[in-house]
Amino acid sequence: MIKRVLIPLDGSELAERAVPHLLRFITSEQTELLLMTALSSSVFPLLSDKMRSFTSEQIVLSDESEASEQMQMIAQQLVQRGFRVESQFLPGAAAECILHLSEKANVDLIAMSTHGRTGIELALLGSVADKVVRNARSPVFIVPSKVMTKTAHTPRAIVLPLDGTTLAETALPVARQFAKDTGAVIHLLRVIEFQDSEDELVADETTIDLNEAKGQPVVRQAACYLERIQLQLQLAGVVSRCHTMEGDPADAIIRMARAEDADLIAMSTHGRSGVERIVHGSVVSQVIGNAMCPLLLMRGKVPVEAFECEGSAATANSFC
Repeated sequence: MIKRVLIPLDGSELAERAVPHLLRFITSEQTELLLMTALSSSVFPLLSDKMRSFTSEQIVLSDESEASEQMQMIAQQLVQRGFRVESQFLPGAAAECILHLSEKANVDLIAMSTHGRTGIELALLGSVADKVVRNARSPVFIVPSKVMTKTAHTPRAIVLPLDGTTLAETALPVARQFAKDTGAVIHLLRVIEFQDSEDELVADETTIDLNEAKGQPVVRQAACYLERIQLQLQLAGVVSRCHTMEGDPADAIIRMARAEDADLIAMSTHGRSGVERIVHGSVVSQVIGNAMCPLLLMRGKVPVEAFECEGSAATANSFC
């Protein structure tokens, strides 16, 4: 159960866009919200002691900064919807404040928006969301700036890409929890890249028919793996569907999310940064840059290399 969520705000419209998306996945009966704003050392001393930390029962008005006005406005709106809300102002850099407070407050989830920069642009400019995702112990609910809020309130579909590694499966528990809380179906996805395979598996098709292709060793192994995960979810009371696709992992994830009109994509990440990510690539950053729904990201804790099948021209790529 998601009991406590941290929502970082900075006074911008982008920052508050995460809130309506998050509200589709939580309820006021189960979850309390912690709003926070990181302020520079020059602004923080201007705030009175009572403004630095206040609860939903102690919301006060102030015009000391746009950030404080935004926080109070959002807090009041959430209180009106029945949520218990606590708010805090912290001095320092945003990413460091978010990570510190998430540990101190023992939150179950961090929810925030991002511009969705990728590649060299991200490495050079940096990103608060990127630093948080790479270092947070809690799952991070990320809303890219171009994602629109769906009119349907109840989420119906969660895409969960898996590559057969323990690291990728770190996203499984939180995806399962979101599905149990909302009743959404989890679409398990395994992407296979065929590299000049002697066994031509309908090269023009990007979605593999499991019934027709199970004779292929790699496809058969992928299907068995997904069926094992599906059984685990079934025992937990969660409905799931299995999908195996051929092609580039990031592209396949995006296509699957669009095909199922996904409400959420749940993934794990290696936590690479900067030039290392440019060299190795990052499926997660590519998905963030192209996704049309929020992402639920969990930092992987086990350094696992991509799975390779000996004696075959096919590999199952790592998503992280």
